Amino acid sequence: MPSDKRYTPYPVTAEQAKLLESALRIKILHALSGEPRTSKQVADYLESTPGNIHYHIQKLYAGGLLELAHTQTAGGVVEKYYRSVSTVFQSTEFWEFDFLADGPRRRLGTRLSLSEQDFAEFSEQLDRLLEQWESRSTRGEEYGVSITVGRVGPGVAGDKNGKEGSSDAN
Repeated sequence: MPSDKRYTPYPVTAEQAKLLESALRIKILHALSGEPRTSKQVADYLESTPGNIHYHIQKLYAGGLLELAHTQTAGGVVEKYYRSVSTVFQSTEFWEFDFLADGPRRRLGTRLSLSEQDFAEFSEQLDRLLEQWESRSTRGEEYGVSITVGRVGPGVAGDKNGKEGSSDAN
């Protein structure tokens, strides 16, 4: 599978991670992951107002999450074309969400047996699934998604003794 810089986790600082706490900013980063675009082009693509998109692009650019690809002058106006540095970010801070008590939510958990190659493939598939949903232009409410995948020790989750299927009952 060819390497694509969009799927290489880009390390971010705590300040940069704060900039990523907006579904709209995530959509902007995806809109700018391919060909460079202007604020107006991104606004048209996301069916949003140019002023709102320009504001967020400026914040992302100042925070180092966008790069200025090039500029050109059209009719006396300087057009700035931006590109995202990545669409997958890695932070030392774990993102916790303040979920609404009465809002819908779903929590899943499982254990998988994975080789290093399987882990890499699984991770890439998760990245692409998230990208697919992050880049959709929808008008819904914001949902937080937090997925942690990592090596675990033996035993069943919550069993501090590591005894699978153990029971005190005789």
